[in-house]
Amino acid sequence: MCSMLASPPLTFYGEAVECAFRMAEAGMAGRVLPGGVCGATAPVTIAGSTVTANAEILAGIVLLQLMRPGMRIEVKDFTYPQNMRTGSPAFANIGVSLHGVVFSQIWRRYGIPAGMTTAYPSSKIPDFQCGYEKAIIALIAALSGINLQLVQGAIHGELTHHPVQAIIDDDLVGMIGRFLEGVEVSDETIALDLIAQVGPIPGEYLSKEHTRKWWRKEQFIPQVADTLTYPEWMKKGKKSCLHYAKEKMEEILAKHKPTPLTESQERDIEKILEDARKFYKEKGML
Repeated sequence: MCSMLASPPLTFYGEAVECAFRMAEAGMAGRVLPGGVCGATAPVTIAGSTVTANAEILAGIVLLQLMRPGMRIEVKDFTYPQNMRTGSPAFANIGVSLHGVVFSQIWRRYGIPAGMTTAYPSSKIPDFQCGYEKAIIALIAALSGINLQLVQGAIHGELTHHPVQAIIDDDLVGMIGRFLEGVEVSDETIALDLIAQVGPIPGEYLSKEHTRKWWRKEQFIPQVADTLTYPEWMKKGKKSCLHYAKEKMEEILAKHKPTPLTESQERDIEKILEDARKFYKEKGML
């Protein structure tokens, strides 16, 4: 899939249109994004910036369908409020989620797959701010019924990705995924017969087959979160989720053995690079 990004307000640059032609010729699916900044290149209001975003996306869709009728399409909300103190996009502002939820409902009504602005934090490091910013955006997006969002690894907008943050984010999206699965209600999960069998104190459920069968289905088990009791945490070095994520990263790097590219793949990559050098040289950029 290749992305066609608008240049708000209400414009597509020639490079974006040329990219659209190329992905249409290649038989690729297309993604259209608005790219507005509320208060700068889009109206400052959520409603107004939704109007301009939809206009830009619909124009892109029409163009792609004229190029190749029936071309597969996905749209993505890529709209941020402006930080009025600095002039930069306000990554992780709650306005991102407000805009995304409205966007999600509109495109669900259109019946076109939609993605929401990725869970980009304003934080520059994997810290508490990074965690709550990503969690709020990702959870709200999921609850809105969005079809696609990218979460793992992003720090400070889309400018940085961090392997430790990606591992922590696995736990974040795992929790959200488990929530979206919901609660299974059946005679077996209600467990009235088991409740009657166990009865009051000194009854217990730990040794029961029902517990052995259902606990992994019902509970989400995080990979790097600290879930120890306080005494265990003290004995094991007072480690945080950052420590565990770094350990997991080192383990992955130590064990991972990437499959080497074939000679044919190497040649294909070199051909792509040659074409790119020629293209940018003609543009005076090399």
